[in-house]
Amino acid sequence: MPEVRLKGVSKVFPGNVVALHKVDLTVKDRDYVVLLGPSGCGKTSLLKSIAGIYPPSSGRVFIGNKDITCLPIEERNVGMMFQNYALFPHLTVEKNVSYGPQMRELPPEKTREIARAMLTLAKFPSDRAKAKPSELSGGMQQRVALARALASQSPVLLFDEPLSALDAKIGEELRSDLRKLVKKLGLTAIHVTHSQEEAMSTADTIVVMNGGEIMQTGTPEEVYFKPISLFVADFIGEANFFEAEITRSGKKTSGHFLGKSFDLSSSDSSRLTHKANRAVVVIRPEKIVVTKNKPFHKNFVKGRISMRRFLGEKIRYEIASDFGEIIVKRMGFGKSFRNGDPVFISFDSADALLFDFPADHMEKIVGRKTT
Repeated sequence: MPEVRLKGVSKVFPGNVVALHKVDLTVKDRDYVVLLGPSGCGKTSLLKSIAGIYPPSSGRVFIGNKDITCLPIEERNVGMMFQNYALFPHLTVEKNVSYGPQMRELPPEKTREIARAMLTLAKFPSDRAKAKPSELSGGMQQRVALARALASQSPVLLFDEPLSALDAKIGEELRSDLRKLVKKLGLTAIHVTHSQEEAMSTADTIVVMNGGEIMQTGTPEEVYFKPISLFVADFIGEANFFEAEITRSGKKTSGHFLGKSFDLSSSDSSRLTHKANRAVVVIRPEKIVVTKNKPFHKNFVKGRISMRRFLGEKIRYEIASDFGEIIVKRMGFGKSFRNGDPVFISFDSADALLFDFPADHMEKIVGRKTT
């Protein structure tokens, strides 16, 4: 199976609207890659540049060793699953799925065999194969669209927000099936979504995009626990951002925020300029500990539960301190706190990430006020 490579790909629309800017990306053979980012970040433009729907303004696109930049769509040997299903309304389910094999001029019996096999793989009920798309639910239509993409027998599948129109339960089931099928068939998949949960649960590799550029590429664990920028730290999941004054004494590093000094000697400072005296301290909510009793170490602050939200497997707390708000997440079982409870909030120095203080205002970077 081939890998997909983009070298310096840019896309500029009329009016000098830059959708992609010199994008370099390699999708490894049999990898499930998810393009993730806010609306307008360029992820769909990138997908359509691979598919041939949008010819790049500059740069090259390769599948394996073949330069496909100027090839028409039908010669690229990629399958695509669209956000709006794009099924032929006048054709039955079976004939929709048979379309790709028919275009390759396969014998009618072979075409039917492929269509039925792909519908089975997509968990579509065989007794509805003669139905028209208008007679199906959204979830069933999406399974037909998946079967049609698989029936193309292309080694590369492109998914453009395939689950965004489905309700949460059906979407959760389908995203699991998507990944299982791609892995079972040994395909290479590139999947566009704005849903972090969808990206985290399906991807081998996540590509975080913003402003037409790639911000970070890595496993779900890497982009969540080791973001390379404040944008990625803010966009992926939830985080606490503290504006800190940094002091150093020998091997000891301290940060002053939330009205007191915290030990940051074991914190990850790889993103911090050497000898910087101002930083943004980032701590994930699940890395913060809430207790009724005072901790024995110095990295704690007093607070009071201002909001408690039960989220099923987790409880999310907003905790007010004298110098700002802290967000904490704990498992949803066992003893919990109530609104108004006085608490101590603490963290391990090794769980904090230190970033250079941005030239732009923090609210512009993370989209809200910081502490």
